[in-house]
Amino acid sequence: MMDHRTLQKPKRESPSRVYSAELLGSTRELVILHRGEEYRLRITGNDKLLLTK
Repeated sequence: MMDHRTLQKPKRESPSRVYSAELLGSTRELVILHRGEEYRLRITGNDKLLLTK
């Protein structure tokens, strides 16, 4: 009989964290290439982040 304490789920790694200023620098927009597609990450007029294709 197996002890349920030995059946552990694999631990998920925490997502990486990066400050938006590190990505954007002095600009308000950057282009991210993903699987041949372009996505734009930009800071809106309300100082929110918006990702669009």
